[in-house]
Amino acid sequence: MGRFDDRTAIVSGAGGGIGRACALLLAAEGARVAVTDIARDRAEETTALVRAAGGVAATYPADVTSGAEINEVVASAERDLGPVTLAVGAAGIIRNRPFLELPEEGWDATMAVNLKGTFLLLQAAGRRAREHGGGSMVAIASVAGRGARPTSADYAASKAGVISLVRSAAQALAADGVRVNSVCPGVVDTDMTRAIHRERAAITGTTPEKSFAALAGQIPLGRTVSPGEVAETVAFLLSPTASYITAQAVNVCGGLEMD
Repeated sequence: MGRFDDRTAIVSGAGGGIGRACALLLAAEGARVAVTDIARDRAEETTALVRAAGGVAATYPADVTSGAEINEVVASAERDLGPVTLAVGAAGIIRNRPFLELPEEGWDATMAVNLKGTFLLLQAAGRRAREHGGGSMVAIASVAGRGARPTSADYAASKAGVISLVRSAAQALAADGVRVNSVCPGVVDTDMTRAIHRERAAITGTTPEKSFAALAGQIPLGRTVSPGEVAETVAFLLSPTASYITAQAVNVCGGLEMD
C-alpha cells in the first residue's frame, strides 16, 4: 500500500529536476500523476519513466502562465485519471542579472512563471480539491525567498511571493479541508542550478565550478541536496502524516537558512 493510492496528483514543472523527482516519487507511492511542463518532450520522458517503473501517468503540456491552459490540464487530468486532490507547483525559472541591469521584461517573465504560475495551479487544483472534500498542495519556493539575492532579485522576490501566496491560500482553503504548504530548497544539484552558476561566474569573473563550490561550502551539512530529497519532503507534506500541517514554508537546505 502506498501513501497516495487511488489519488490523482498534478505536478507542474515535471519535465526535470525537482518536479520530475516529485512525479516519480508520488507515482511510486500509488498516485496517478498528471505530468505538466511547457516542454512536451521532457514531460513525455517523465511520463515514460513513471510507466517504466510500473506507475500511472499522463502528459499534459502547458504554459503555467496561462490560466486557460492550466484549467484545461486540471479538467483533462480529472477526466483521464480521476478526482484531483493533490498538486505540486514546481515550475520555475531563474536568470542571473545584477540588480541595476535587470530588464523589465526579465522581471515580468520571472514573476509570470514563478509566482503567477503557482497561483494559477493552486487556484485551479484547489477548486477541485474543495469539490472532492479536501486535499493537499505544495509549492516549491526557495531559501532565496527568505533573503537577499543581488544578482537574482526577481527570483528572490518571486519565491518570497510564493511563500506569502501559500499562506494566503492555506487560510482561504482550510475550512474546506485543503492543506497548502511550501518547500524551500537550498542548493539543489540540478541542470538549472548548474546553469545559474555559469551565469554567476560570468558576472563575478570566476568559473562555474568555483561559483558552485563557494555556495555549497556554506552549507553546514557539507553537501548539496538532491531533487529526490526535496521530493521526500514534498511527499510528506502531501501525505496524511502531515494532516495538521498547513501554511508552512519548510526549509530543505542542510542548515543554509534557519529562518
